[in-house]
Amino acid sequence: MKKLAEYQKFIYLGIVVIALGIVFTTSLRETAGYFGNVLVAIGGLLFIVGMSKKKRSEKDTD
Repeated sequence: MKKLAEYQKFIYLGIVVIALGIVFTTSLRETAGYFGNVLVAIGGLLFIVGMSKKKRSEKDTD
C-alpha cells in the first residue's frame, strides 16, 4: 500500500470534515446546525494547510 504524503493527509481530512459539516448543517439543522458550520470552517482550514504544505514540498523539490 502506498504511503500518502503529509500534505495529502491534511487535504483528505479537510475534505472529509467539510463533508461531515455539510451533512450536519443540512440534515440536522435544528439540533446541530451551528456545529456543522464549525466543521465546515475547520475543514476549510485543514484544506488550506494541506495546500500550503503541498506548495512548500513542491518548492523544496525544485
